[in-house]
Amino acid sequence: MIRERVWKTVAEELRHKFGTLLDVRDVRRVRRVAGDAWAVSVVLATSGGDIHVADLVVDDAGAIAPTLGADHLVDAVKRSLVVVSPPPSIDELADFGITVGDEDAPPSSLGLDRLLEAQVVEQPIAERAQVALSKGDRKSLFEARELLPKLLGDHERRGVTLLTMAEVESKLGEPSLSRGYLEAASREFADRFDLDALEKAAAVALQLYGREGYAASPIYTLLEQSRARLKPIGDLFDSRSFAWLPEPMRSRLLPHVRTRTLAPGETLVAEGAPSENVFVVKSGLLGVWLEKPEGGSWLVRCCFPGWLLGESSVLGGPEPRCTATLKAERVSEVFVCSAKVVRELMEEDLAFGQRIAETKQIHRIDSFFSMHETMGQLDVRVRDDILSCLQRLETFESDTLLLPANEVPTVACLVARGTIGLFADGNEVPIGVVEADSFYGVRDAIHAIAPSYAAIARAGTTVAFFEGKKLQKLCERSPEQVIAVLERLG
Repeated sequence: MIRERVWKTVAEELRHKFGTLLDVRDVRRVRRVAGDAWAVSVVLATSGGDIHVADLVVDDAGAIAPTLGADHLVDAVKRSLVVVSPPPSIDELADFGITVGDEDAPPSSLGLDRLLEAQVVEQPIAERAQVALSKGDRKSLFEARELLPKLLGDHERRGVTLLTMAEVESKLGEPSLSRGYLEAASREFADRFDLDALEKAAAVALQLYGREGYAASPIYTLLEQSRARLKPIGDLFDSRSFAWLPEPMRSRLLPHVRTRTLAPGETLVAEGAPSENVFVVKSGLLGVWLEKPEGGSWLVRCCFPGWLLGESSVLGGPEPRCTATLKAERVSEVFVCSAKVVRELMEEDLAFGQRIAETKQIHRIDSFFSMHETMGQLDVRVRDDILSCLQRLETFESDTLLLPANEVPTVACLVARGTIGLFADGNEVPIGVVEADSFYGVRDAIHAIAPSYAAIARAGTTVAFFEGKKLQKLCERSPEQVIAVLERLG
């Protein structure tokens, strides 16, 4: 569904049930494991302003949850009835040296003029940090050290900020801190595949580590891996998804394949536009950009030669839409394949269709990870490592025991659809419920802890399973902050 259709669907439903009482105020895309959905803000419009009633979720089939009723409306009105403090009395103002009605009275030492003078507009943090860095003396460097971490919330400039923090620590004689920030900056640059910035970080690392130490550093590894991944593929059938197509099917497909060249920054497809083709990156680099719920978009990953994209065109049902914006991050070439022909081949070659479906599911989970409050803190390479632990995706037609009580789980679960109930021994009523888009058992699988309750998937639930031993090995080779993020899941 497109945004306009979602808006219309919810508005019509509200009009049918509530007349003109409720209105739609905002529609924004949200990422879910089972696919994209839409969050819709509903308000009660009054002469005194809007009263927020609820945020609804609409899936691609048009189903709306939760179902609004009179209780939602009453609760919203109750929340809006806050007590407004009366204006201060003349005596209270006098306590601050503010005299009302006496223009000739001299201001007191704590008078209104002094209060207004104290409201100085503070210089932006970025400018203050730049001034401190330009001075370069030790006191200014300490000031920069305090200011720079406050800029890490800027997603677009996070790598540059970390690199600057590394240089500050190096000047302050803290090589260990400097190396830590430098490695973090390099991972950011590698995520965005900013080779120029990554090479600058490598130059700093060469000075910091020395020639022998640099060759063994993670920054050297990141740079070499990034360079290697840019190697172009020779033809369409060098990509994993198309590699095993039999010769007769290749011959049928090739007349419907063309090559398109993109300039840096050029958009291949836009999020929400009709999805009509399957793409395979031949050379260069494509960026995947997702819309933020609060507006704007951000780069969540880069796709290298051999990557398949646009699978929604053959798996998205009627009138499929693009789930992300794809832009060329440098001069790039892509193979453009007719969705109609690819769909026909998928129907004939079930293994080919399965490979495309698996790619789509991985892309869905990756999009969910990138927008997840906790998982979004991890860099792309760590998210890729977690995706490599994905064992299977399974739907259960009836209530099914997933993880028994008092046994160390061999898998961790991510609920894509439905719920998992948690049951203590002998109880028929669950002590807890794991909802869709939530994790269960990650900490237990990592640390080999046996939970005291059983996990049962309710009928109709779809679960993504991650292999426990692979997650353990991932934690063994990962920094502490990665382990801390995984421990918080679920």
